[in-house]
Amino acid sequence: MADNFVEFAKGQMGAVEKLIKGLPGIGGYIDKDLRRDADKRVREAIAASLAQSQTALLGVQTALLKGGGLALMDDVNTAIVNLQALTDRIKTASYGYAGLFDPVRIKEQQLDALVRFDKALAQQVGVVNEKIAALAQSVKNKTGIDAAIEQLSQTVNELNALFSKRSEVVDQPDLLDDPSYAPRVDIGDPLADAPPVDAGDAAPYTQSADAGGPVSS
Repeated sequence: MADNFVEFAKGQMGAVEKLIKGLPGIGGYIDKDLRRDADKRVREAIAASLAQSQTALLGVQTALLKGGGLALMDDVNTAIVNLQALTDRIKTASYGYAGLFDPVRIKEQQLDALVRFDKALAQQVGVVNEKIAALAQSVKNKTGIDAAIEQLSQTVNELNALFSKRSEVVDQPDLLDDPSYAPRVDIGDPLADAPPVDAGDAAPYTQSADAGGPVSS
């Protein structure tokens, strides 16, 4: 049983890599009219991955019950409930018309930081899956189950906190002016996914002399 969940975790890591590559990136946030769609795509993709994680965790719970771990069922169930609540929260999050979606100029550095949040969320989903696989192994070995549940719960809480922080910057993009506010992840060339610009069109970036110039919206 545990081997199956290890394979699940490995497979999900591959899925997370695909998820990261499929995120909208800076190019998806340039046009103010498309920002809500880009945000929705990110949240739906993360929520879908977490739904698969929850299904796997339910399987671990079943294995734990069959193995005589009735005393730990409440702890696992709490992790399941928290994961479900987080999935629903990410999927159904709604924002006002201020912040990122306001018809204002958004700085390139702010979009760069927002993309780092998106990719950090995807990476943290992979960590959740690793903890689920570790719990499955503990259930199989009938040892260290308490610690494995605690680590999984902590990871889910960290993902929840990360999403809360992202929600804050969607409402208040100026928070992203602080270089240390967004997670540090490798997002590659920040302009690589920007839409092509025809010679007769205005450039998608209206950049000032400094690297943090505003983006046309």
